[in-house]
Amino acid sequence: MIGTICVECQAQSPNLPLYPWTAYVNSPSSIRVRNVPKKIGSWCITRVYVSVVYPDGEIKTAECVPVGGVYVGTVAGAGVSGTTENGYVIIADGTDENGASVTGYVLGRGNVTILDDDGILQPDAKRYYVRMLSADTENHYEGDLYPTESGYVIW
Repeated sequence: MIGTICVECQAQSPNLPLYPWTAYVNSPSSIRVRNVPKKIGSWCITRVYVSVVYPDGEIKTAECVPVGGVYVGTVAGAGVSGTTENGYVIIADGTDENGASVTGYVLGRGNVTILDDDGILQPDAKRYYVRMLSADTENHYEGDLYPTESGYVIW
């Protein structure tokens, strides 16, 4: 993923989730954090970082570097596919209006989805996917899977 995340609304209203983080297995992600709260008097943000919990429970953290008003950070990729609810968080540190250090402002959280990378298919390679149905249908396609009274049936 190479994406831009705007945190202005979420920093003010933490109940709003950040845009989902979606990437492929083993693909690093570069995040651009935009609209970080601006300096007011002595109050300012001095550090922004992102922390991600991948579907296998592995945690990766990246320090973001300010570049032209946007903070940029790159996180190593995940080894497995899946989803993590509230799997990433953007955090900031800084100083308050009295000049005291403040750590751990949560600027927002969002879900993480890691997609399988099926690679490049060879011209003669065949792949079959299973499609989960809620019930039997009149028209069946190879890979249809549906529940019955005695278990599941795959077509």
